[in-house]
Amino acid sequence: MPRNKLSKFDKELRAQISANLKKYTDGITQYELSEMTGIPVSTLSGYFAMRSTPNAGNIQKIADALHIDKSDLDPRFSNSILKSDANEDPELNSRDEREIASDLEDMMNSVSSAAFEGEDDIEDIEAFKATIKAAMIQAKKIAKKKYTPKKYRRD
Repeated sequence: MPRNKLSKFDKELRAQISANLKKYTDGITQYELSEMTGIPVSTLSGYFAMRSTPNAGNIQKIADALHIDKSDLDPRFSNSILKSDANEDPELNSRDEREIASDLEDMMNSVSSAAFEGEDDIEDIEAFKATIKAAMIQAKKIAKKKYTPKKYRRD
């Protein structure tokens, strides 16, 4: 059974993570990074070659080993969305950001009690929340671009 095709967002995310990994590991082999993080070389190779997307736990391990912030590697942990989308889509105003924060909080409250148990799941919750937030921001920008009448657009 074939895998699902990646969305544009997922492709760009993998490309940006790969570029960031290459930037911050200049002079370090994948084997050395594997020794530093405990992540198998084959897994790291997938991240560098954009074949897979690292989970929050592995992003944290890599960031800790390189002594950088995890948002330096993965844009899902930063306050901004993917770089390529910032130029194309309309900016969100404070009302949009409040709506996203409120919706995200409601969603996390309804999901967290049922889906996550134990302390090991904190990284999973953070990754889930970051991914959902990025998707909500992207959806809001697409909706603004699609449904704002031309006379009100700031193109």
